[in-house]
Amino acid sequence: MRHLNILRPWWRPHNGASRGGFADRWRDHQQVLLDHFGVVAAILLLFCAMIWAAGEHALQQAEVRLAETTRHIAAFQAAPVGDAWRHLTGVWDAQRERQSTLLRRMAPLSGERLQAELRNYRAFVIDTVEEHELASDIDTVVQFYQRLATCVRAGRCDATLAAGRFGGAAWSFRNQHYYYLQEEYQTEEIDRVIDAIAPRTATSESEPLS
Repeated sequence: MRHLNILRPWWRPHNGASRGGFADRWRDHQQVLLDHFGVVAAILLLFCAMIWAAGEHALQQAEVRLAETTRHIAAFQAAPVGDAWRHLTGVWDAQRERQSTLLRRMAPLSGERLQAELRNYRAFVIDTVEEHELASDIDTVVQFYQRLATCVRAGRCDATLAAGRFGGAAWSFRNQHYYYLQEEYQTEEIDRVIDAIAPRTATSESEPLS
């Protein structure tokens, strides 16, 4: 049975040595394995510890982001931001009918007639801000959004939670006050701030009108 010759290196040496040579070699292999077992075990333990530490760090960071975002939510509802937001909302709610009329008038227009109505709408927005003294309220909300955007960019606030809670309202705020913001701020920077909070959608960027 010549095919059994493949076992000879392990069970019957070619040089005629006794079969005890296999046992000696096996003990040598065992000793090598034992000698390296401690090193392998230490590496495995270190690897497991690194995975556990990374998981703990990620969990802690998530908790920090959640807490910081929750703090911003509370700040938005409290004075002075909450008061400013409620004042703005109340004024524009009172102007809703007039604003809707202006928007409906523009809808079918184009060319020079549309540009003329846009100038009227722009004057309506700026005049409303001045008449109802909304400038300080607008600035309060802008500063809040700037702080929140900084928090999101730095990874200290939860981006998903911030977008879900503030995104739609932030773009509505930008659109509602667009023409006033053009006068008093760098609108590109305002857009970058709000975009950091909630990436813009086709709807939010298509028109600066509410």
